[in-house]
This record gives sequence, structure tokens and C-alpha cells, in this order.
Amino acid sequence: MNSSVIKGTEFSYRIDTEHGINHDGFIAEGTESIVFKGVKYGGDLRYSCALKFKPKYRLDDFMEREYKILESLQTCRSVVRVLDVIEDLGDFYLPYGNGEINNDYFFCVVEEFIDGDSLQDFCIKQWFAYNLSTKQWERNTTEYTYREIVKFQNLIIQFMINLCEIMKFISNINEKNGKTDSNKPIILHCDIKPENIMVTKHGKELVLIDFGRSRDFREGWTYTHYSDPYSMTFTADYSDRQWQDVGKENVYAYGTVGYAAPECFASAISGMFPFSSQSSYFKNGCVSVESDIFGFGATFAECLSVFEVCMQAFEEKRGSSDPRFFNRAITEKYEEIVRSTNTTVYCDRDFRNIDTAYHESLENIIRKTTKSRAYGFQDPEQTANDYYHNFYQLQKDVERARDAIPSLDRKSDPLVRQMIGISGFCAAFSACSLVLWLLLMIFANALATDRWNILTENYTDNQKNTVLVRVAEDMLDIPGKTKREQNFEKILEFMYRGKNNDKFIDSDETKILVSLMKQYIGQSEWGQYLDTIIMNSKSDNLDEIAKSVYSMNLPESSESDGYTLAKVLSQINNSDDNNTEVLTNAYNTLMEYYDNGKDKDYSVIMTKIAIKLMTGSKIDTIASELETDRKSLQDSLVPHTKLGDE
Repeated sequence: MNSSVIKGTEFSYRIDTEHGINHDGFIAEGTESIVFKGVKYGGDLRYSCALKFKPKYRLDDFMEREYKILESLQTCRSVVRVLDVIEDLGDFYLPYGNGEINNDYFFCVVEEFIDGDSLQDFCIKQWFAYNLSTKQWERNTTEYTYREIVKFQNLIIQFMINLCEIMKFISNINEKNGKTDSNKPIILHCDIKPENIMVTKHGKELVLIDFGRSRDFREGWTYTHYSDPYSMTFTADYSDRQWQDVGKENVYAYGTVGYAAPECFASAISGMFPFSSQSSYFKNGCVSVESDIFGFGATFAECLSVFEVCMQAFEEKRGSSDPRFFNRAITEKYEEIVRSTNTTVYCDRDFRNIDTAYHESLENIIRKTTKSRAYGFQDPEQTANDYYHNFYQLQKDVERARDAIPSLDRKSDPLVRQMIGISGFCAAFSACSLVLWLLLMIFANALATDRWNILTENYTDNQKNTVLVRVAEDMLDIPGKTKREQNFEKILEFMYRGKNNDKFIDSDETKILVSLMKQYIGQSEWGQYLDTIIMNSKSDNLDEIAKSVYSMNLPESSESDGYTLAKVLSQINNSDDNNTEVLTNAYNTLMEYYDNGKDKDYSVIMTKIAIKLMTGSKIDTIASELETDRKSLQDSLVPHTKLGDE
């Protein structure tokens, strides 16, 4: 027998070497299987398939549990189909890692090949692409704009509805929390996550895969997992990194960390259980449909935040060929949270750190699916409205959210932009144009202000260069010069007085403000705003702040005090110690401002300039030009090199 061929019940199989980045057929490695794309053939027939190699010690459990569950679900087109189970691989061997896949250690499950991506990869590919030549992930050409976010949100909502339909069939629990079919068991998947949901390439349909942890039961409504079936306990030592054994012994969590509900975690042998504040409300390892619903919510919370997660991974791993996208990043994050017992952000997922364009009704659903465990959370009679107890309830709420969300407006103003386009069509009708303009000014500002209020109420610093910029642009991209200036003043004030912001304007915030001014504010108004920026600048960012302000290139007739001082500081930074003209001008300007008492408002930047003039041989150059001695100049500068009473 050919060592590259697997002989099945009716057909033969081989690895499809045309598939995979390295043309080796490899698809993925999960916690319980290694997956390759295969070719199923017999006679003149050739079909694609997936070859899942599982460790042989899992064979009995697979045949008794997982295979029977999958067989019972084969009438559902959205559950992966098993085509064959090959217990004896014969002479087949395949080098893998530091060893090989062969008959001694593995058996093979042949499944249908799903032409598409996992939900994880599908979401990533909305904004990123893998460069085969450099073997690195890169940002693709899709702009992260409001319209693209809304389009993505609508797609995710449809996926949520589709998965609810699948889970309704699998769980066999109806909307009244009884069995849909009394003759069939309740089935829990127990490992819902983006990697286990496939999105077909052409129809964008969902197919649920990997039932390696699934359970079925005919009596009762919960299933209890034991790491030690003899003592009937589910325990783990949280002082050790036991998540390395997840999927093998399952002693850490019955599911995947980050998606598994609190009740899916083992109780602690030593140390504090990570979910101690909730642990009195559940039995460790006692999973139910509420556990699958938690995985559902955690899955789509991560899908909706994929851009932020990936961009953060890029920032942390800049230059690396492996920016640790999505599941790796989220798994490591939650492993650390669980191990440190700081689980306050594990439950009650929300959109605080992602784009506010996502609608609040969607956020409410995510928060409810991942809600912290409380008394009776697995009992529909006690907590009917506090938790989702079946996928019928959940689907209805998702559909209501879909219907309630306007097709374009999610507390933003693209609708307004469309209306502006329409107004051009009505230009011939002056009366209509005037009314439309007034409506635009009223509604555009209201929508933009509403979105700004939501952002600033829950602002975190990591939103500065993404969400804040987009919302600020929405605030300014409205009709009416006066309203734009008022809104800009509100944005400017938030930079140094915002409730959730610090009390200084830093270099990143200056770049944002300068960019907004250039795009939306008339040049005649720049000076007053630049004064405010310089007055409230962060001292250790002053060089970069001055550079950004100086880039405004104000004409001499429009120069303001803040701009003038920023220009002086930038010119000092760009010149050498012998530049007589620049240094002398800086000194004279500084003295003039001190004489006029402006050091009270501009003390930070004026102190910075004084210190700069005291460094190197600059003071000698100035003294020579002014025909005075070095000590006299030093004496005039020293009092101004200290801030306040320092």
C-alpha cells in the first residue's frame, strides 16, 4: 500500500498538496486534531474533503459520544458532515512537526471540506491581508470608515441570526424552555468560538464544526464534567499553567479560555478561584445551554472588535511576522485575567474600547449573553428576563435589534452627508434648499453631538488615534461655520479638561487638533486655538507639539502668541549652536514676552525655550551678537528656567 494513501471503507484518501500556504495541505491544528485538506477518490470520482487526524486514545470516546452526536445532526446542513471514520491508517505516514502522523498514534475522521474561512479569519480579512511574499499580515485597502463599519455590523448581525438558527436545532430547546422534540436529547456544543464556525466562500453561510467537547443528555438540563470521574470532582491548580493541557485532560476549563463561561472552569485545588465573586451561584463544570449562549456572546464581541484587537497586536508586535491576531491575542489576554483572578472584565462584555458606530441594542445583547453569574442563572423560571435561556429568545432580540437599527444612521452623520448630496439635486428650488439646509444643520449637529457625548462619557486613552478622530470629524463635517467652531472648541476643551481625559494636551492630541483645523476651520481662527494648545501643553511633549503647531505656517499678519513661541522653539531645535539669527531672535522674543507679563500664560514653553538657550554654546553665540558677556545673559535666563516655585 502506498504510504501516502489512506484506505477507507469505500474510498481512498490522500493529502491535497495543492492546498495551504506551503502547498502541504495543512489547514489547522486544534486542541484535539490536526486537519489537512484531502482528496477522496474512487473510480473516476474525485472530491475534496477534510482529513482530521485525532490521537488514538480518543477513539473510544469519539465513537461513543462525538460521532453519535454528529450522526444525529446530519440532517442539519449547517453542521459539518462526517463522511468516514478510518481507525486503521495502514502504512500511511505523514511528517508533522518533530514527529509524524501514522497508524500507531492516530486515527482519521473524514469530513466534508467547507470551501471558506473560519469566522475568525473571515473577520480578520475584512481589514487585513496575508502577504505571501513577505509572510506577514498587513492592512488591506478597505478603509475603516463609518460606512464600512455599518456594513460589517449588518453582516455580523446576520451571522448571529444564522448561528441562532443552527443552535436552536442542536440544543433542542424551544422558546418555552421545553424540548422541541421530546424524543431527542439536548445537545451542548461546549466550545463555541470563531475558530469553530466556518463561513462558506460564496453563500456566506455558517457551518458549525468541532464537536470534540459536545455533550448530549435526555434527562435534566445540565451536564457536569469531571476531571476526576472517580471522585466526581472538577478541579485544577491555578498556581500552575494548566491551560497547556486544555483539550487533553480538560482540567482547567471545559471549553476555550476567553469563550468558556465561568461555570465551565474547574474549582481551585489551591489559591483563590478566579470567579470567586460568582462561584456560590454555580457548580464547577456544570454546563448548560446558558454556557453555550455565553460562548455565542463572547464570540461575537470579539468579531465586532476584531479591528481594534488586530491593530493593538500590530502596535505591540510591530515588525514581527506574527502579530498574534485575534484568537491568540484574546486567549492570552483572558488566560492572564483568569490566572491572576482578576476576572472583572471577563463577563459583561461591552463596546467601551471599540467604535461607537455599533448600535447600543447590539451591545445590550452581547452584555446579556455574557452576563456575570447570579442566583438562578440556569433556571428559566427564576431569571426569565435576566439571562437568555434558549436561542429562540436570543434570536428574537437580535432580529429586533436588526430591525431597530436605521440602515445608515448609528449615531453618526453619513445620512446627513447623503442629504447634502440630495440638496444639490434640489438647488433649483431655493425655498426647498433653505429648508433642507436648516434641517441638515439641526439634525447633523444633534447626531454628531450625541455620538461625541457617548464617546467622551466612556473615553479611554487607547481610543485617541482611532475612534476619537472619526467622531471629531463627524462633529465638524456639518453645515454652518459657527456650529463647526463651537464644536471644535468643545473638542479642544475635552483634550485638557475632559472628565475621562488628562489635564494636558499631548503631542498626539496636538496632531489631531492641527489636522482638524486645517480641514474644517478657517485660517483666521487658527491663532486663538493654537494659543490654547500651547498654554495647556504637556511639558515633556513640547518639542513635538511645537513642531505640529509651527507646521500650520501662519502668515506673519495672523501670528498669535502661541504660534510665535512654537515657531521659536522649533527653530531652536532645527538650528545648530552657531546660528546667530535664530538664537538671537529667540532670546529677544523671550525677553519681550517676559517684560509683557506673558510668562503666566505661557510659562511651560517659555521655560523650555530658556533651558534650550542655556544648553551647549548657544549662550556664547547670543552674547557675541549682543556684545555682552556670558554671565549677564545667564543671569537674565536662569530665573526663567524654572516652572512656578520650583
